[in-house]
Amino acid sequence: MRAMGQRGRTPWRRHGVERGAALVEFALILPVFMILVLGTFTGAIAYNQKLDLAHAANEGARYGGTLPQNQTTFTSPATNWATAVQQVVVERSSGDLSASQVCVALVDGSPPAAVDASHQVNLPAGQSNCYDDGSGDTGKRVQVTVARPGTLEALVFTMNLNLSARAVAKFESDT
Repeated sequence: MRAMGQRGRTPWRRHGVERGAALVEFALILPVFMILVLGTFTGAIAYNQKLDLAHAANEGARYGGTLPQNQTTFTSPATNWATAVQQVVVERSSGDLSASQVCVALVDGSPPAAVDASHQVNLPAGQSNCYDDGSGDTGKRVQVTVARPGTLEALVFTMNLNLSARAVAKFESDT
């Protein structure tokens, strides 16, 4: 005996018109899902690269803060103070930076100005410092700025990014 309301249909045929609907829905959602996944992964990679730049800039500023002004490196006696600090930043970046992407300056006063020509490298055109650190401190301090390009990809578009980091450290060396 059949239950009332079924009118001769078998339960397994009731949903027969929805066959393949899940596949169609998946096909519609897949591009959006892939855009989100790829964007998330490349965004995370870009953020990791930015953190690496910040760490390299901080290490360079800390190194420059302890390096005597008249110090030359052991590997290249002709290297001045600013170039020695710049080389440390490039080394600490694990290959992410070249020397042309690193600005180093030993600055003094407020607003900051480079101490002299041997204590600055790759300053922006027309400036006497890497950036205005906004410090009211009139003492000597080391400024390091790094910048490199990055990309954010999301399957249907690519966005070019400018990854940069700044660091400042008090100059603690007496000479």
